[in-house]
Amino acid sequence: MSRIYEAIRTARESRAQNGLTSSDSLAPMELDDRRVTPRKELDIDLKVYGRLAGGETFYTEAKAIGGNANGGVFLLSVPVVEGQDVLLINNGSSEEQICNVIKVHVDEMQMREITVSFPIPNAPFWKNSPDQ
Repeated sequence: MSRIYEAIRTARESRAQNGLTSSDSLAPMELDDRRVTPRKELDIDLKVYGRLAGGETFYTEAKAIGGNANGGVFLLSVPVVEGQDVLLINNGSSEEQICNVIKVHVDEMQMREITVSFPIPNAPFWKNSPDQ
């Protein structure tokens, strides 16, 4: 018997022993949050500088929606790629931060959700103003 078949049979037996039928759905898999510091929701306006695929530079506005000391997530209309470096400027505090794009998610409206990491932790970057 194959190992896969054996694993399926064992899972079915285990479900039956726990009173579950084959029609009972499994709960969604929960993944551990691997962040070193928790991400908090944000609503911060940013300026983003970078380079397009053709080499020309871009400058645009973006909206930060989440962040922590190690990076963040913001909405961007300009195409960027994973591995690319961009410069963020927090409009409220004028704080600057170079960061690396680690994930790009494009939604149905062609808005990009960009996840970035900072080279070193910088929690003060996400403050709205210098006096916070």
